[in-house]
Amino acid sequence: MRKLAAVLFAGLSLIVIGLTGSPADAKEYGKCGFDSDCNPGVKCRSGKCADSAGSSCGFDSDCGGAKCRSGKCASAPDGSCAFDSDCGRGGKCSSQKCKW
Repeated sequence: MRKLAAVLFAGLSLIVIGLTGSPADAKEYGKCGFDSDCNPGVKCRSGKCADSAGSSCGFDSDCGGAKCRSGKCASAPDGSCAFDSDCGRGGKCSSQKCKW
């Protein structure tokens, strides 16, 4: 009985890992080789998605609907906003940060 329980548990574990992916397979958002690696409409600039922390933008069109403010997408974690419209995609500007 213990052997059967162990086999069932191992099988279930493999199914769960297969469905969710393992931590080693997880890709950190922000690194990119192509625009398609980034959020919709966001450009890949120098190997980083323009709306990721530590990245930069040159134009609003780099930011996937958000504004490019002082070289940073307003929607980036280290970006800033002044108005809701700076955030794009239905975001709200609160304490100079975009929130969804």
